[in-house]
Amino acid sequence: MSSFARPHTMGGGTMRRTLPVGLVLLLLTSLIPVDHHDVLAEASVHPTIAGDPGVSDVPTWRIGDRWIYSGTFDPSILVTDTGVDATVGEIQGDTTAEVTGITTQNVDNMSVLAYTLRTSANFDKSGVSLEGFTGNVYIQFTQTEYLRVSDLAPIRSELDMYIRFVPSGISFLEQILGDITITTTYSPVNENYDFPLRMDERWTTTTTSYSQWSGQSDYITPFPPPETDTNSTTWVVTDVGKPRNMIGQSIDYGGCNESYEMTSFNSDGVSEGFRWYCPEVRNYAWLNTNDDIGLTIDFKLKRYDPVGASGVEPYTNPGTRADCLSVSPERSITALNTPMQVWVNASSSCFSSVAGLQLELHHEAEGFVTSLTTAANGSAWAVLDIGDAVDSSATLLDYASHGLVAKAGNRVGAATVTLDQYLVGLDVFADEGAVVMNRERCIGDVCTVTQLNAISGFNVLPGDYLDIEVAIKNRGITTSVATDARLTLPDGTVSTEQLPALATYQTHKMFALWEVPENTSIGAVELLWEADVSRLNGADADLQNNIGRIELFVGRLPTPVAPEPTGMTQDTILINASGSFDEDGGDVSCEFWVPFDDGTRTWDYERIVAPSCMLNYTWIDDGIYPVEITVEDEERDESVMILNVTVENRAPKIEVRSQRTEAKVEYPITLYAYANDSDSEKVWPGVVDIYWPGANCKEGYYTRVCTTTSTTEGWKTFTAVGTDDDRATATATFDVKFTNIQPHSINVQMIGDEGPVAMDAQDTWHVDEDQAVLIKGQAQDSVDDIDDLTHTWWPDDAQPSLVRVFDGRTSEFEMVWLEAGLHKMRLEVTDSEGASSGVEERWVSVQNVPPTIEPIPPVLPVAEGQTVSVSGTSSDTPSDVETLLRCWDIDPSMDSDDKGSADDDCDVIGDNLTVAWNRSGTHKLVYHVTDNDGATTSEVLEVLVLNTPPIVRTKAISCVAYETCVLDASDTLDALTDIKDLTVAWDTDITVDSNEDGVPDNDADLIGKTVRTRSPATVSSPSKFMAWDEDPNAPARRSSPCCPPADRTPLENLGASSWVKKETPVVQLSLLVIMLLLVGLFTTPTSFSTNRRRLGRGVDVSTGPFAQREESIQRKRPEGPPPDYLFQAALQQAPTSVQAGPPLPATGLPEGWTTEQWEHYGQQWLDSQSP
Repeated sequence: MSSFARPHTMGGGTMRRTLPVGLVLLLLTSLIPVDHHDVLAEASVHPTIAGDPGVSDVPTWRIGDRWIYSGTFDPSILVTDTGVDATVGEIQGDTTAEVTGITTQNVDNMSVLAYTLRTSANFDKSGVSLEGFTGNVYIQFTQTEYLRVSDLAPIRSELDMYIRFVPSGISFLEQILGDITITTTYSPVNENYDFPLRMDERWTTTTTSYSQWSGQSDYITPFPPPETDTNSTTWVVTDVGKPRNMIGQSIDYGGCNESYEMTSFNSDGVSEGFRWYCPEVRNYAWLNTNDDIGLTIDFKLKRYDPVGASGVEPYTNPGTRADCLSVSPERSITALNTPMQVWVNASSSCFSSVAGLQLELHHEAEGFVTSLTTAANGSAWAVLDIGDAVDSSATLLDYASHGLVAKAGNRVGAATVTLDQYLVGLDVFADEGAVVMNRERCIGDVCTVTQLNAISGFNVLPGDYLDIEVAIKNRGITTSVATDARLTLPDGTVSTEQLPALATYQTHKMFALWEVPENTSIGAVELLWEADVSRLNGADADLQNNIGRIELFVGRLPTPVAPEPTGMTQDTILINASGSFDEDGGDVSCEFWVPFDDGTRTWDYERIVAPSCMLNYTWIDDGIYPVEITVEDEERDESVMILNVTVENRAPKIEVRSQRTEAKVEYPITLYAYANDSDSEKVWPGVVDIYWPGANCKEGYYTRVCTTTSTTEGWKTFTAVGTDDDRATATATFDVKFTNIQPHSINVQMIGDEGPVAMDAQDTWHVDEDQAVLIKGQAQDSVDDIDDLTHTWWPDDAQPSLVRVFDGRTSEFEMVWLEAGLHKMRLEVTDSEGASSGVEERWVSVQNVPPTIEPIPPVLPVAEGQTVSVSGTSSDTPSDVETLLRCWDIDPSMDSDDKGSADDDCDVIGDNLTVAWNRSGTHKLVYHVTDNDGATTSEVLEVLVLNTPPIVRTKAISCVAYETCVLDASDTLDALTDIKDLTVAWDTDITVDSNEDGVPDNDADLIGKTVRTRSPATVSSPSKFMAWDEDPNAPARRSSPCCPPADRTPLENLGASSWVKKETPVVQLSLLVIMLLLVGLFTTPTSFSTNRRRLGRGVDVSTGPFAQREESIQRKRPEGPPPDYLFQAALQQAPTSVQAGPPLPATGLPEGWTTEQWEHYGQQWLDSQSP
């Protein structure tokens, strides 16, 4: 993993070594908005099968092995300590680590095999603000590490970061924030692991790191110089099982139930973090570290992808995988400088043939490399001298531990051999270096728990509550016999318990609780514990180390002493706590936590360590600063006091200048204020807020440049007030003379009934003629002239003599324009000193209002010749109403005046019209009105004129065969306007189609109301009379006039018969004789005279039913009855004995109808009532 994820050795140089990393993270945190994730107070813990993994040797990696971690960075303390005003928290993201190669590296004059581990992560954060722009930050993080194959110790790392910022919406302004490479090498290698691992293992590693920066960045300038730092870290395997922390949190990976917790301590014995190593994934499963600089790193395993394994579940199970090369030394623990046989076995799962395989065996600590060839079974064998080289992970249990590495191509195998200079069969001893105490100390209501160990020392105070843990171990190569152990507390309390059998390097722990009595004197007290009190292990090589003892020093808290100093800003103020002392003896040192005002809302702090307990400090801003002084004695007991330092303020300096001392009223003048605050915490001229009481500066209230003016004439004094960051003030003044100005800012407004009238794009108002509007005028001037202004108006250029004058700051009057067109309005404003604003012009477009006509009510249908009277009502604006021209066009189809269109003739002038038509149909009337501007409005009225059909009446017809017959229809009736144009036709014989049109009863054999014709010889010949006006559907009448035969003797009649004429003369003569005889026999005078009387009578066909005569006439639908006058000239009374017309409705005659009207038009009325 990266240097962020890998905890380095801790010590006094940690700050210097990790500062480059801190600066990089500071750059990141200043750019990336971080989401904060709260940890539950009680996290749920899922029970898993967890246990002790026992002893685990160094794992073997393959190229392509990959681990994915969910990573979290929290630089909150780092950013706070460096004084950056930023909201920080956790930065989260996945990090992938992958083995990319196996190479040979040189370190400390040794050639070692090393894995190349490449760690990468990409971050993409949106909503980032940088220099006023908001956008996205893209971070590419890559680190290449070289880890020794024999123990995974880091040799060298190369960290690359590429950071760019892309503003939202303006990607072409992309900015590269950093392209940085940090190279770090370690000498000797940094042994974070001391294989083989087991519970309670303890080792200390000391290393020197060398760091160098390269690349470029505008935000880290200049780069830190190359630096070298040496420090040490103590690692302790403190727990085994499923990875978890104190609040029950665990990793995302489902396995790793048998893991080791390794806790790291710096050179002061302070815990710096932990990591859980998981043998089954061949790497750590959880890494958590807290650096001195305040950087918290937390990586948890979520996925493992091993190469060549079977049965893998990436998130829960690593599956099984055989080592390609397994290294098997003759012994895992051996004495120094002894020969040792080592076997190397090749696996057929990795090689196509394990026989004759060429490989190398490395003992890198001794510089030993040998080439081997496998036998047919895949094994190779060699003998080497284990040597006496030490490693960089010192421990009390062994002399050193070295890895033996085999390599064939890009596949490796490794095993660890432990060197023991005191190699014995059995040695049970009390391990004084493994004693751990958790000290709980309460001061007031605040209690803190601190771990004490052999590194930190065991210093306590009366009232401390101690949780004691001591260890007993077996350093021999054989297992001990179960026996007993005894623990004696400082107050003499003794406890004995069973000591189980211990295998090689196995540990047993004893626990006790003890509270330091309040009356304990200053001095040392002793804690004792003893292994194998009963001496059951007779083969124990060293009985003297069975007893362990440590001293607990009972001391007192140091007493801080310091007077409260007072001083001025920018003065050096001495804070003297050198009078502080320690009651239990020894020297004291001090740490000052000094607040200062950095210009933000909260104070910043600076931590200063002063062994002499004296500090000279300078504040640039006044105030009372609570300085926290921590006094620490040699036992690292601490007392804290708050010392209030009073810093008095220095007032600012201010001066006002301008390029002019005279200006016109309301004309701007710019004043410049120069000020500085010598004790401001900002750079010169410091923070001085300038405001100008009553000046109304254009730039705002607080400004150093004030553009202002005066509304009155004369001299005016402007005052600038400067206030520093401590609220101290200073003033400066400047005098300006203001002279008269002419009226200005003329504002002319037109207001109508609905509010202000808006101008169009040409700055012209639009109003209607005769529209009353309110004209308002306003001008600006100095306050002392504004109420004495004179407004002179010329409202209409068409009326030059129309002038209106008003006094005051505003003027208003009502205005009406009577003529359409473009009018110009002018205004001039002058003050009491005769200064004029100039003439302001405004344009008004007066639009003509066309006349209006009220709707004309419709007229009921009328009959031909009936007069109709209609009236039109029109209106216009008052100025046009008297000149309106009102006309009627009674025939819109004809242009009678040859002007305009056909429907705008002025046939009748005026609003009223009386007219009649002698022709039926729909007739139009146009009522139109024209004003003096030629605007015209018209209304069209349609009148339905109904036709009055003729009433056919004929006189009695009496005709004699072969004589002239008179057919008389002169009594036929029609409207007076139609009677003269009536057309009358006679079909003298409706059985004969004389015009050969296929209809026998429509022949016009005779034309005229009274015609003469020769009667036919037949007795009866039906005829038809037809009469029509402009409506061709005219009524008709059929008649069958009786035509008696000619005045003949019977014999003449017989001779005249047609059949007789056809016979022979003999037959005719015979018939004639017979007829004469018959006539002579039967004819008498009476009968003859009777026949003559009958011949003298005619048939009056006019007495037929009237309704039957009208059945063939097609009728229109009148809305009212026709007038009575149409029937006055030739009205005849129909016979009363015959009912004419259709049946009356149940309600009787319609309102306004007569019986005669019903007979003629009743059927049309009934038809009009049907749907």
